[in-house]
Amino acid sequence: MTAASFFAETMRSSLQEVLSQALSTDWKVEVSAEETSRLKVEGSAFFGLLVTGTVSGKAGLLLAQADAALFARAFVGEPPEETGVFGGEQREAFEELLRQIFGVAATGLKNRFDEVWIEIDQAVPTAEPAQRITLLASSASRPSPVMVELWLSAELADSLDITDQVPSAPGESAQRPAAHGTQPQSGPADLSVLAGVEVEIMLRFGQRRLPLREIATLCSGAVVELDESVAEPVEVLVGNRVIARGEIVGVDGCYGVRVAETSALYPANLVGERPPA
Repeated sequence: MTAASFFAETMRSSLQEVLSQALSTDWKVEVSAEETSRLKVEGSAFFGLLVTGTVSGKAGLLLAQADAALFARAFVGEPPEETGVFGGEQREAFEELLRQIFGVAATGLKNRFDEVWIEIDQAVPTAEPAQRITLLASSASRPSPVMVELWLSAELADSLDITDQVPSAPGESAQRPAAHGTQPQSGPADLSVLAGVEVEIMLRFGQRRLPLREIATLCSGAVVELDESVAEPVEVLVGNRVIARGEIVGVDGCYGVRVAETSALYPANLVGERPPA
């Protein structure tokens, strides 16, 4: 199973699980195997998703406003109202339902991608998604399936593709469950076909987690203390994975990094952990 398929399957199963628990009725969610008419953002309820961690990028969920309103009313224990307008309190209720879905999905995604976080992104997409996956949700109380589209941005699709191209670190296969339908690979992977692929690198000076109440109080002049001292090397990342460490230098008026130590590109240390000191 490819990384993109695993992501979609995890979202599908999480949607099914949370709908069944939160709405007090059994729901079945399936991936549509047939071509269906596409929903349009205009006149529909769109919810942007921001995926960060080992894989990163934007995604989205799209469904008819009437269906979103029905889900929201059921979630807060109100009777269905076919003529109800979706918005305000109903949107807030549906977003809370989504947060529960994302929490379950993030836990499932860690089985393959280590650390992954999913949160609501209020931005409406300006470009066509790289992938559109149609999910059909039905229950005894709603035999006519509700169509929910899962959108994957090009950035997220590329990030997922990279994980398919990166071989596992030594011993990693024993820690992670194997994807369904895949067989262990023997011998080193031939990565020469990827030599011309351009990837974005980032520098990380450190990181820190803060509760939302502290983030909300940040203002101009505030100082956020990171987990690294000023004497420690910065980290060079590809796709949120550390490949080298070094020191910051100036290059023609721009920032640069002088590499002090490296991890072999894509084998052992490209697993989202710091290389040994």
